[in-house]
Amino acid sequence: MTEKGTIFSQNVKQTAFDSGHRKKMTARYEFFLRVAEDCANHYANINLEKSRAFNIRNKAFKYYDKYLVDFETNVINNGGSVRWARDAEEAKYMIYNILNDEKSKNIVKTKSILAEEIGLMPFLEMKKMNVTETDTGDFICYQYNERPSDPNHSAAHKTKEDIAEIYSEKFGVSDKLNAKQLMTVTRKVLNDKYLNADAAITGADFFVAETGDIILSEDEGNVLKSISNADVHIVLVGIDKLVPYLDDISVLLPLSSLYEVANIRAKSYYTILSKATWVKSKHQKLYVVLVDNNRSTMLGKDPQRSIMTCIECGGCHSVCPIYNTIGGHVYDNAFPGPVGVIQKIADGYDEAAHLATLCGSCHQCEEYCPMNIKISDLILRNRIEIAREDGNLMGEKRVINFIMKRVDNRKDMDKTKDFLNRLELKQLIKKTWGVHREMPTFAEKSFSELYTTIISEESI
Repeated sequence: MTEKGTIFSQNVKQTAFDSGHRKKMTARYEFFLRVAEDCANHYANINLEKSRAFNIRNKAFKYYDKYLVDFETNVINNGGSVRWARDAEEAKYMIYNILNDEKSKNIVKTKSILAEEIGLMPFLEMKKMNVTETDTGDFICYQYNERPSDPNHSAAHKTKEDIAEIYSEKFGVSDKLNAKQLMTVTRKVLNDKYLNADAAITGADFFVAETGDIILSEDEGNVLKSISNADVHIVLVGIDKLVPYLDDISVLLPLSSLYEVANIRAKSYYTILSKATWVKSKHQKLYVVLVDNNRSTMLGKDPQRSIMTCIECGGCHSVCPIYNTIGGHVYDNAFPGPVGVIQKIADGYDEAAHLATLCGSCHQCEEYCPMNIKISDLILRNRIEIAREDGNLMGEKRVINFIMKRVDNRKDMDKTKDFLNRLELKQLIKKTWGVHREMPTFAEKSFSELYTTIISEESI
């Protein structure tokens, strides 16, 4: 097992048997099931819509080279600028250099899974930049100095009492505030940041090759507030968010909001950025930072490339029994849950080996996926690749080969006594079986011995 795998296993043991954590995750899971219960009723034919969405996203993969160039051309024609980042380091320094060149002093940032992926906030803080998180969930997590536990609902692992306690410590308010009062405090703290911001960093749901448009969605209004006063707007987006045509958005956006709490199954606000807007009587400067960071590697893998069609609805990890046992933080991944497990293989086998076992093949994720991605099958594919290539798994390979050789011949199995079989099995798996499971025991007689006895008795 790799060093990361060892640390991961220790964190899993600590979290999985935390009764308080398990109670929170169970409540979260049950709430999601209630929300998702009638989602399909919003479509006359949900399966047809899923197929349309998958085809739209899959089509973009076939012509990525052309579509990306078309997008860049259209953004430039619309008055913006496009920067290309090969990896996380390049992306972070690009954003830092833009902010530095523009002499931006007060920066606001909206929710972005990609920003978490590349570690943007810690990097900018290290560079002494004054950056404020404006998404409520991310803002709460930032007060605890921890990353979001859920890509869609960042602070889902915190209770109202937890938040009231940290707000009391940070902002000097009562630790007895209710949810509405806590939101009022959040807005009050952030309002001055919006008004004084001279640069805004946002993510994007999609970007359109045909027109150069950038699609933003939100529930809180913080994205619109962030970009309304800022002289500089930086859009940080992965190359996988490309769609060919603007009409495609009418299929993808409703599906990406399929599991929203609101009955309308949609975000509160949608913004389509077509051109750099006017701010304070002058044109706002628009920069689009397109990030690869191993996405092209993932697109080159078949069949794992289909995971890049994910529209981040949150359905798969919300129903995943493993995610709901260990929580998002244990994954140490910007996108925890089944999707992140699959995508991690693009970072190398050492990075993905300890995550590849996090699937019980219950297939619930596929049932709720609006893109019809065969998630369990892709995780299994990762396991196969890692087992073939990862030298750290040679010990496990030897164990499996030994067991297969033993069970291949019934006479060899019956030669040894029951206690010898138990001892042999214990030695083979004692390091991986765990202390919370009972060691399996062999029956006193093998099946062949029982069968022989039954036949003998019947013949008499």
